[in-house]
Amino acid sequence: MPTEVLQYVVNDRVATIVHDDDGANTLTTEVFEGYFELLDRAEADDAVGAVVLRGRDGFFSAGMDLKWMQTISRDELGTIGPNMASLAHRIFIFPKPVIAAVTGHAIAGGAIILLACDRSVGVEGEYKIGLNEVAIGIPFGGFAMKLAQSHLTPSAFGSGLLHGETFRPARALEIGYLDELAPASEFDARVEAVASRAAELSPFAYGLTKQAMRSELAAEIEEQVGSGALVPLFQAFADLNNS
Repeated sequence: MPTEVLQYVVNDRVATIVHDDDGANTLTTEVFEGYFELLDRAEADDAVGAVVLRGRDGFFSAGMDLKWMQTISRDELGTIGPNMASLAHRIFIFPKPVIAAVTGHAIAGGAIILLACDRSVGVEGEYKIGLNEVAIGIPFGGFAMKLAQSHLTPSAFGSGLLHGETFRPARALEIGYLDELAPASEFDARVEAVASRAAELSPFAYGLTKQAMRSELAAEIEEQVGSGALVPLFQAFADLNNS
């Protein structure tokens, strides 16, 4: 998996995980497993000071692969919610800086990954970012709701999530999905600059400060995964769409 859809490159203390499935960069069980493997590799490597999560041109990630979901068993459907939460949790408390290089659409699960990162740089362009779960029939709540609330302006958090809205990059910057935007011609250099600076921060100070800031929400995510509360989420979505 990491050598096919997910690539891993280390350059000047920055590990870049590139998600490129030659499509919408959707999420499946194999993609989740690949992310976990590569994040473990980056954490274990003392030569890595920061991690960049990046998509292909036009797509950061469009979230879950809905066509794939129609082909898998009910048991595997039950793993989607816990896997999504576990990946968000892994990124959210990762002991090294994690930067999202937003190359295009970041929708639903893709937006959750974006919000779990420590910093984000978006490329200027005609694409959308947002948590559109309600618009496609998936209830939105739990850890993802609190993650969104910690980033988004009150109006975007309230009406935006409730109506499943998505936003162009400039508006996404204004309401909290993105930290900054860069023109396409300057995007790679800006991502490199942000990541390089982050890689030079004290691992000791960064890790402990991040833990102190995020331990409460991180514990809630762990509790939700451990309780099994997220298991029925995508099973119910499949039931509704097959009825």
